[in-house]
Amino acid sequence: MITTTFGALLKEIRKTNNLTQADACKDICSLRQYVRIENNISEPSMYLVQLLSHRLNYDLIAYYKLIYCDQTLQANTIKTEADVLIIDGQYDELEKLINRIEYYPEFRKGENLQFIYYYKSLCAHGKKDYNQAVQYCMNGLHIEDPSFSKNHLYGKISSCVGLNLYHNLGCYLKESGKLDLAFDIWNKILIDIEKKVALNFSYYQSSIEFVKQLYLSTSYNIGILKTGLEEYRIALDYFEKGIIFANKHNCSYCLTIIVRQKMRVLYTLKRYDEARASYDICMGLYLLQGDINEFKRCEQIMKEDYPELLKIKMYE
Repeated sequence: MITTTFGALLKEIRKTNNLTQADACKDICSLRQYVRIENNISEPSMYLVQLLSHRLNYDLIAYYKLIYCDQTLQANTIKTEADVLIIDGQYDELEKLINRIEYYPEFRKGENLQFIYYYKSLCAHGKKDYNQAVQYCMNGLHIEDPSFSKNHLYGKISSCVGLNLYHNLGCYLKESGKLDLAFDIWNKILIDIEKKVALNFSYYQSSIEFVKQLYLSTSYNIGILKTGLEEYRIALDYFEKGIIFANKHNCSYCLTIIVRQKMRVLYTLKRYDEARASYDICMGLYLLQGDINEFKRCEQIMKEDYPELLKIKMYE
């Protein structure tokens, strides 16, 4: 949809859904406020845009960020710098960067402020201060959904940085020993993505791959969590969820390690034929990726740790 203003986009999507203005804003905001937003008289809050996204089945957040969030060239350059530090695991340098930028005007509200909390949560995690990491995640999530709190961990979160914070919240709760809460959060992420995929939720192109990758990494995390609890059959269910999703939506992100973990669980359950089949798929994926070193390492591990697989000949 080619529009020049947020109000024009909102109006076009509302009409596509055959909704009146009153229908679109029911239980979200007053009709007067909604009309002012459509007419570009008032700027909506991020949370209001979130609710309208769910009502209209369209990712308005991405467009909202382009129109209203103060994303200067400097802010985008800083976020790119932060991404490099995160990839390299340089959390001391990331903390220095946060201290330098967190009072910049463009990082005092909206999505950019969420990024500040996201960066702070990573630094706290690097120091193994999991409680502080949890609090930073909650602060960032509260920006997107004001109802989000320690007593309400299941708000409406759709933005990429918000979903990252939500996923990491589960990770930090797991590190804190709150396994049930971690599972509930991760499982909710999977359910929300499945619902939006089923509804053909209109993610912006830049968000599509992120959402696919989030689904796979989350299903992997749940599988690992359940494996650690020796709930092997549940673990298999979540590994299989990830594999099916990857095949259906053409996404190979972390697929190899999911298949590899599935093989390990199958082996633990003495389901050797299935374990061997997963092993062969895993090895094939390493070859497709050109990861010969990991291929050879996995081959050696099979000989040392999974001797029963050597007895099975999958192909004559």
